[in-house]
Amino acid sequence: GKARVCPLGDKWMTTALDSATRSFRAKHEAVYASERECARYDTELCRCQDHAGNLRRELHELAPRLGGGGSAADIGAGTGKLTRLLAPTCGRVHAFDRSAGALAVARAASAAAAHISFDEADARCLPLPDGSVDVALAGWALSYLKSEHEVWHADGSYGGAWREEVDAALREMDRVLVDGGVALLLETMGTATETPQRDGSHLYAHYRARGFSQRVVRTDYRFESRRAALGTLGFFFGKGVARRAEALLADVADDGEACFVPECTGVWWRVKH
Repeated sequence: GKARVCPLGDKWMTTALDSATRSFRAKHEAVYASERECARYDTELCRCQDHAGNLRRELHELAPRLGGGGSAADIGAGTGKLTRLLAPTCGRVHAFDRSAGALAVARAASAAAAHISFDEADARCLPLPDGSVDVALAGWALSYLKSEHEVWHADGSYGGAWREEVDAALREMDRVLVDGGVALLLETMGTATETPQRDGSHLYAHYRARGFSQRVVRTDYRFESRRAALGTLGFFFGKGVARRAEALLADVADDGEACFVPECTGVWWRVKH
């Protein structure tokens, strides 16, 4: 099939949002709108995450073609953390994101790799032919579709068309996969905690309802100092996560001593039949 050509995704479609959700999303919107902030996010946060390399091992176990020169689509690639993880063993990596600033940082970091391409595109409309990749990976990406399309009401209930939008992205992942290819999803299940949180998440339940199996992997951070940890976590995740980390790091001296902050990441996978 031919590659699909379609416009970038809609902006926020909600009419009333829980204030915490709105604040968190606004923070991330501001980061992704600025190449300078994207560079800070990549250097200070992404490159400190998963210091033990657990994600690489997990992804290669679930999608063995990643280790055999197969092709991959990195959907919602951001500043290229997962692109860089995939590149050494993939024959071709197509990286997509809606943020021009994030892609500029990702391109600069992988400029010497001729087998990686970077394109501005929405997860629901990928410029790839049908059946063209062995692995389709959306890391910390589809949760943004949920937050953009969920609607919070005054009585505390919520609705919106987020399930339809997430399903559109899942169908697009399926479309670009070869038969036997693997769709992989990553989402945070708690930062500054050693045990998974949010297992009751409607989004994660939706993944399972769509036939995805689920695992949890530790993606702990290693920071050069307590001060760096708290500053970086506050910058991206906000005060709540920074306060949890501060409690965990109470016994760490702030004199340049390296420190570790736990994180749990959910991994969902489904094989295309």
